[in-house]
Amino acid sequence: MFQRDIVEYLGRWHGSRFRKPLLLRGARQCGKTSAVRLFAGGMPGYMEVNLEAPGEKDLFRRGLSARELLSALKLSRGITAATSESILFMDEIQESPDAIGYLRFLAEEIPELAVIASGSLLELYLADMNLEFPVGRLEHAFMYPVSFEEYLRAIGRDDMLEVIDEVPIPSYSIPVIYREFVKYSILGGMPEILRAKLAGAELEDLTTIYSSLMISFLDDVPKYASNRTMAGVIRHCLETAPSETGNRITYAGFGGSSYRSREVGEALRMLEKALLIHLAYASGSVAPPIRENRRKSPKLLFIDSGLLMHLLGAQWENLGIDDLNSAFRGALAEQCIGQSIAAARRTDFPALRFWTRDKRGSSAEVDFLIQHDERVIPIEVKSGATGRLRSIHRFIEDSDQDIAVRFYNGAVEVDTLRTQSGREFRLLNLPHFLAGRLHDYLDWLIG
Repeated sequence: MFQRDIVEYLGRWHGSRFRKPLLLRGARQCGKTSAVRLFAGGMPGYMEVNLEAPGEKDLFRRGLSARELLSALKLSRGITAATSESILFMDEIQESPDAIGYLRFLAEEIPELAVIASGSLLELYLADMNLEFPVGRLEHAFMYPVSFEEYLRAIGRDDMLEVIDEVPIPSYSIPVIYREFVKYSILGGMPEILRAKLAGAELEDLTTIYSSLMISFLDDVPKYASNRTMAGVIRHCLETAPSETGNRITYAGFGGSSYRSREVGEALRMLEKALLIHLAYASGSVAPPIRENRRKSPKLLFIDSGLLMHLLGAQWENLGIDDLNSAFRGALAEQCIGQSIAAARRTDFPALRFWTRDKRGSSAEVDFLIQHDERVIPIEVKSGATGRLRSIHRFIEDSDQDIAVRFYNGAVEVDTLRTQSGREFRLLNLPHFLAGRLHDYLDWLIG
């Protein structure tokens, strides 16, 4: 079963005394609807409304009160369960401004009713229609491609999950789990791909599905482009984003085009809001809070590692990769770590940062930057000797921090290192597949 993590999240939300209507957000094809059905589909009071269907929209246009709307929905579906035992799921809510308006009234007038709404491209629709979600009256949760641990559950490797739960993980298990992680990384986490693979799909079938997924994303472009010219810019940026993954990008001329900086910047920000790409922004922070510098060129990551590999022309069954850092000049490894960091906090819009130091004669760049409690942690995605991590050494020199992280193909190790000036710090070395457990390992190291 995919999306177990979000199903467990939905269970905690549903059982909370302080529950508000939940807005489930994520890119198309990430399994939002499937996750809600897994959680609530078997409940006797479950009501699903697909707002892409014209007939479903009409009910929300009639000016009914919140309780009249609920009664009409129950009657049309033959629902007799008590309101406190009912769940209303409004799918693709961005298609109905009237339904968005009802979120507030349902929360105020029928607080005992559990309400879930989901949608794609929400920020883009809201800006275009000058609409706002009721501030402070909603909870937000984000969905991403299937994680490595969800993948392991789906293929029945609970034995690997039990070992991953141990902190630190036993060293004997790392090579076996790493090989499975490579398979997952190249296959990716799009639910339709994983379902097909588990059903015995061949490479040709998967190639067709990857292509269909990308076509569906491209087909959405006219929905959030302000005009035909902008649609062309967005389409170009989405088509060329895979080849720029892992790179710091320049807006002007992005992807070998003649488009101007302003046009490309707007297009990429739209794709970011649609959760089809991630833009990691530069920061010079060495202490919390982490401040972004959006005047510097950002780094680009794609929605999913498997879709990325397909679009870059990789034949995943024949790659034979034993170290993610060796694939596409390290872009695959950086993509996988970035995906995991972006998905670490389900209730926040994903935010990726990297560290830069731009001083004449002493520049440095660290792949990612996160905050853990009151610490800012630099993260490198590298193989090779620890002594070559010059940018991390530079970060430690400039900061009061004493912890850094390296993701690589190797064991869990803690090295005590010194910078050129003699500052001592600890380097936490983790195999790539533990990116989703990063904060657990930082707690372990600090504790």
